[in-house]
Amino acid sequence: MRFWSSFISHPEASFISIARITKTQGLKGAVRIELKLDHEGIFETGRRLILTTTAAGTAECEAEIEFFRRQHGRSVIKLRGIDTVSEAEKYIGAEIRIPASDLLPPKEGWFYTFQLKGCRVFAVNGEYIGTITDVLDMGGADILKVDCENKETLIPFAQSYLRKIDLDQRRVEVDLPEGLRELNE
Repeated sequence: MRFWSSFISHPEASFISIARITKTQGLKGAVRIELKLDHEGIFETGRRLILTTTAAGTAECEAEIEFFRRQHGRSVIKLRGIDTVSEAEKYIGAEIRIPASDLLPPKEGWFYTFQLKGCRVFAVNGEYIGTITDVLDMGGADILKVDCENKETLIPFAQSYLRKIDLDQRRVEVDLPEGLRELNE
C-alpha cells in the first residue's frame, strides 16, 4: 500500500465518505463496496483515497484505485498494494473517503445530500424545527435527522414534504403532515 503523507496531512481538508468495504471478492485482494455516492467517475483508476477503519480504534491509511467494476449488480474495487484475501479482510467495514474538493460538481439544480448537514429546517408557517445533523440511508428514501435541543425529528427526504432547499442560506422549508413530528416523541 502506498502512502502519500501530504494527501492526508491537510487538516483543513474536508473528507467525505463515498463507499464502505463490505466483503472480499475473489483471491487477489479485490473487495465489494457499498456505494454512498453512486457516480462511477469518482472511482477512476489512479484516484487516491483514504481508508478509515475502526476495528482497533480509528486508523486511516491511503490507497489508490487499481480498478473499479460492476459485477452482477455489485460494485467491486481493487486497491493497489492489497493483493491477497487476508490483506483485504483487514479492511472489511472500512469507510472509503475522498477530499470534498475532489467531488465532481453536481448538475445544475442538484446537490449532494451530505451538503444538507447543518441546514436549519423550518415549517411552511415559519416555525423553526431544528438543524439537520445527519442524512440517514434507510435502504429506501433517505431520512433527514433534525435536532433541536433535546428533541429529534426524522423527516423522509421526499419531494412531497420538501418545499424549498436553499443551500446558500443553509435553510430547508418543509410541509409535514399532521402528526409526523409527534411520531418521534
